[in-house]
Amino acid sequence: MATTSSSVVVLTVLLLVSALPPACVLAADDDGTTHLSFFMHDIVSGSNPTAVKVIKGPGSTTAPTLGMAFGDTTVVDDALTETSSATSTAVGRMQGIYMLSSQTGAVLMVCANLLFTSGDHNGSTIAVLGRDDTSEPVRELSVVGGTGKYRMANGYVLWKTSSMSGADATVQLDVYLTTGNGTIDEAAAPVSPVDGGAGSGGSSGSSGTKAGSAVRTAGGGWVSACLVAVVVAVVGSFWV
Repeated sequence: MATTSSSVVVLTVLLLVSALPPACVLAADDDGTTHLSFFMHDIVSGSNPTAVKVIKGPGSTTAPTLGMAFGDTTVVDDALTETSSATSTAVGRMQGIYMLSSQTGAVLMVCANLLFTSGDHNGSTIAVLGRDDTSEPVRELSVVGGTGKYRMANGYVLWKTSSMSGADATVQLDVYLTTGNGTIDEAAAPVSPVDGGAGSGGSSGSSGTKAGSAVRTAGGGWVSACLVAVVVAVVGSFWV
């Protein structure tokens, strides 16, 4: 009987964890680092592309796999999803530009915002800037800032091509970041509209505390909620 009860508890926990929203892929390490993992879909083909070339370089094609020449610049509004499937749960958008910045290979300079469009972090952004050498299996780009729950973010993104179809690409993004560095006076910091404020500069202590708290708890709230849900499920299963 005990073995059967344990099996039921384990099965219940696994089912609940598998049903949790995409926010639960986040993890907060002991050092305060937040890890986010999702996929970006860069579509240049078809009647509704998410990546559109706006500047054509003067030279010949130097990156045949990408169909790009030195100086080619593309504006993107790519979908971010939970898994490599373009039809999986939407996480947000990657909005910005990339350009072929090498005369000898398929190397891009990427400048973009990762905009989150669901969950508690809806409206928050992470700013990414860096060198994307598409010939490498894994590339590292920099996190240079953020807004909302990711205000003052810094860290890096591991950028890995999951699949390609012609010039269309699905890329896995693993983001590792920390937020806040203690240099802003919390009592004087304005509250972002993403935090629930009006966006105007304020000097009240309560507003400053709210802004500071949002920075300190970024990445931890979702994880805590997931853990609480699992614990409640386990305890509840014993009382059924």
